[in-house]
Formats: sequence, C-alpha cells, structure tokens
Amino acid sequence: MVCLAPTRSRSVWLIWLCRVKTVSIRSSQQLRWSADMNDAHRDASGTANEERPTPLYPAVIPREEHHPTSAQFEVVSTGDERGRALRATVAFRQGERVAQLSGILIRHTTLDTIQISPALHVSDPWFCRFLLHSCDPNLIIEITVMEARATRDIRPGEYLTIDYAATEDVLGSQFHCHCGSPHCRGWMTGRREKPNDAGRAFLEARGQ
Repeated sequence: MVCLAPTRSRSVWLIWLCRVKTVSIRSSQQLRWSADMNDAHRDASGTANEERPTPLYPAVIPREEHHPTSAQFEVVSTGDERGRALRATVAFRQGERVAQLSGILIRHTTLDTIQISPALHVSDPWFCRFLLHSCDPNLIIEITVMEARATRDIRPGEYLTIDYAATEDVLGSQFHCHCGSPHCRGWMTGRREKPNDAGRAFLEARGQ
C-alpha cells in the first residue's frame, strides 16, 4: 500500500511503501509471559545492555532493512572547504550494497537532493547530503532501486563519494573540484549544463 503524508509545504509529500502485518494476541496474560521470556533470554545471553546502532534516518522515515546506521557510518568534519562528510566505519566489497536510500520527494534541486527524474528529486539531508564529490567515486547511486553500491573496495575510515554529474542534470552551484583523482575534470557541472563564466575562465587558464 502506498502512503502519502504532507509536510509543512503543500507541494512536498513524504512517500513510502507501507507493509501491513496482522498480529493475533490471544490474551494480555500471554503477551506479558512472552515479554518476560524475552527479557530473561536477553539477560542470559548477556546482550541486554548492548548499545543498539542508531539509524541515520529519523523516525518519520519508515524503516527499511538496509537503511544506514551508526554501526556503519559516521558524519565527520573534513577540516577543509568541503565541510562535513560521511565516513565508513566498516569495510565494503566492490559491488556490495552500501545503503538503502530514502528521503522526501520534491520538485527542485538543493544540496540535499538526488535527481531521480527530469522533474523530481529526493531530498535526503541525513545520508546523501554528506556524500562528497569525486571524479573517481567509490559509490554509485542506482536510482531505480534507490541504493548506493560500492564501485570498488572501501576501507574503514574512507570518505564516501559519488560523481555529482552522474545523477544531476544541473548543479545548484558549479564548483572547482579538489578530488585529487588522476581523472579529475577540474570544474564540476551537471551532466546537461555547460560551465558558467567562472568555469570557463578556470578551464581556459588550465588550457582545457
């Protein structure tokens, strides 16, 4: 079942798939007995006081099995003009699903969005917002299934990166790229736009 919930802006809707499950409870006594047994099992296994990973998405976003958590990622400061970034705390293999993505459907580009069609963008200020750009990224976004996958092996401690031009027709703001890749294009634009005046001057100065 598809569920829509309006946000404060009338033009913005939160969309998700709701999975409905039916639970039969025979009696309140049976429920209390089950809870007591579960508590006893956790105490016996020594896991009662273990800290659970914190989901990066807030409670308003319906949970998906492969949503990112604090067990896999952390938001850190890069200490330079890039600001904050997302860093892996565990390893990922090439081709592995790194995270299931979610967000709020909107009709304009922001620093938080991933473009999913010519007119629609998914605003994700909790995960995608902190993906840095690289001309040789370690992630690719699969728009049809809203998943981030590793383009190569990723070590713990690495920043997570995507190629902004791989998803965006037009960037909210063009910029000089500092990714350091041997394949760096120097000036970043969307895939369907030309460099602006600053970009053309930069590229001319580099002889491109």
